[in-house]
Amino acid sequence: MKPMKRRINPFSIRENDLPRAWAKLLKQGLRNERPVVFGDIKDPKTLRGEIRSMVVLEGNAIDQILNGVEVLGNDPRFKFGPGYVQMYVNEYTMEYVGQQRSLPDGHKKKFSYTYYDRFRYYPTPTGSFDQIEALKKNLGEAIENGIFSNRHQMITWIPWIDAYSNSPPCLQRVWVTLVDEKSLATRLDWRSRDLYGAWHVNLVAVANMLQRDIARPLDCKIVEIVDTCDSLHIYNGTGKKQSRL
Repeated sequence: MKPMKRRINPFSIRENDLPRAWAKLLKQGLRNERPVVFGDIKDPKTLRGEIRSMVVLEGNAIDQILNGVEVLGNDPRFKFGPGYVQMYVNEYTMEYVGQQRSLPDGHKKKFSYTYYDRFRYYPTPTGSFDQIEALKKNLGEAIENGIFSNRHQMITWIPWIDAYSNSPPCLQRVWVTLVDEKSLATRLDWRSRDLYGAWHVNLVAVANMLQRDIARPLDCKIVEIVDTCDSLHIYNGTGKKQSRL
């Protein structure tokens, strides 16, 4: 057996430009280039470079994210067009959840999970729990009462399902807090993330969901996004979509 060795260097930036943040992350990932094989024995994957990241996005970057289908889809620096970005955004809709739930187990187009399903139908002993509605309700009460809280969050991990899954969720937690009665900040915690093909479009999809389901109904705006990844990586010789790892 070959000796195992892995080093994930931390990297933090604050940016007001989404494409520039992505470029800085790519540059840092390639600086830490060292092949690593991970996953499982049936489906091993090879990384070129890997970092542990924290990115604080603010100002113009928030507008770029919320208009990400056009901003990313029409930027020549990105390989993927508007349809690719919109595909991610569409995954955070009830229509998409319904389509996924209607597919039989084993269907080639059925995912083992979707984030929006986990947010809307998190399983409980008696049924399911809508984390989106709870988050919106609690934030609304905080605004009405004029009090801050650190309790407003949603999770995706279901231990009895995901602990032994070959494809568990990458996004683990979404935390939202009030900056003032009209402004929200959010933190996204990821355990694993494809830097080249998914980092930026993931941001666009999650932020647009929060804007639609949380911020707009509360007459608020998103002013800061803190995005953290335990393993943000570049795959060896590929730019393919590999977001569920």
